[in-house]
Amino acid sequence: MHKLFKVASLALLIAVAAGGARAADVENTPTFKASALLGSEVQGPGYKVAQSVPSDGYVRIYTLQTPWGPVAVHGDHRLQTRIKELAAIDAMERTSDSKEFGDALVQAGLKPVQFAGKLVTNPVDTVKNTVSGVGNLFNSIGSGIRNMGKTQENAVQSITGAAKQRRLIAYNYGVDPYSQFPPLKQKLDQMSNAAAAGGLVVTGAFIAIPGAAGTIISNVSTAGTLNDMVRDYSAAQLLDMNRKSLLKMGVSPAIVEALLANPNYTPTDMTAMTGALSGMGKLRNLDALLSLASQVANRDDAEFMRWRIELMASYQQKMKSITGFMAIAGVPLPMATTRDNGLLGVFPMDALSWTASTSQSITAITQAARAQGISGPLNLVITGTATPLAQKQLAKLGWSVQQQAFN
Repeated sequence: MHKLFKVASLALLIAVAAGGARAADVENTPTFKASALLGSEVQGPGYKVAQSVPSDGYVRIYTLQTPWGPVAVHGDHRLQTRIKELAAIDAMERTSDSKEFGDALVQAGLKPVQFAGKLVTNPVDTVKNTVSGVGNLFNSIGSGIRNMGKTQENAVQSITGAAKQRRLIAYNYGVDPYSQFPPLKQKLDQMSNAAAAGGLVVTGAFIAIPGAAGTIISNVSTAGTLNDMVRDYSAAQLLDMNRKSLLKMGVSPAIVEALLANPNYTPTDMTAMTGALSGMGKLRNLDALLSLASQVANRDDAEFMRWRIELMASYQQKMKSITGFMAIAGVPLPMATTRDNGLLGVFPMDALSWTASTSQSITAITQAARAQGISGPLNLVITGTATPLAQKQLAKLGWSVQQQAFN
């Protein structure tokens, strides 16, 4: 994944080589035990987490055994999202097998067998994926009609009302109605079509998950508004609103259209990112951030970009120190600039360790930033923890690191 970021400047390649770490200055990536990390969540509806949880130097990589085969999940945050999706699938399958749901379909003149049973599909991830989004991005440093075709609601769904039912069902289960996780996507298709064809009331015939309604995982204070918007507006309407907001923020029209047209983002992602950025105040050079965001070539990159933007918004709400963004030569991760001419990196990292790759990448970022005029403090803010060696080596390069910043 992350093939977008294979291109880099010769100057940065030289910088990386010059900053290469001696073997004694680096460490191997740690491996964790799932039961120690997750407790009772080590297994649940539709999944069991393998006990061995390796990391890639940045995030933990979980392997879930599911009815659709093994699924690799990169990072603590994505794990919680996937667990929630699997719980929703389980509840929907129990709904489609229930007598109440069958009776409702019969009353509507439909055959319950059309909507019953488990769906079999290939999982979206496989255990072959052993490096996370943030891992690939860092590893690549130094190597280098208006909405037609842009939405994930098709014309047939809109005409039949299935698109609206899909949003209502997803809202009640706290999942993204535009999820690209194949088992959930197919189950939402099945259940929304049944609800639309049978005129079913979602909250009546559907088995609920306690506490799930309207709780799509998000890291910004506007999460409630996000969930209501995704429920109440079509994908095309969301794109129109996002376009208007981004243009108002001063983003280049060409970048706005490229971002909105990128199929790796769901309308929910786009709305979350736009809302997060709009709540950060006036920012310079948003084009530097969103130009690269518009070019992501796969779903993992898109999820990483969304989560990072939401984390930066959360940080800004507390600190009010971000002034804009800076494109660093050869670095596929625009960094935030701060009032004191400093550089700020906010990242969803579970377990930062000082591998040879980490050493080379952060050394390159440091040298390039200083060469481009950053004279103030260098700050790294992460969701998880850094090893003692990582903290020591970051300090040598002039970085301060704030761990577990969003707990």
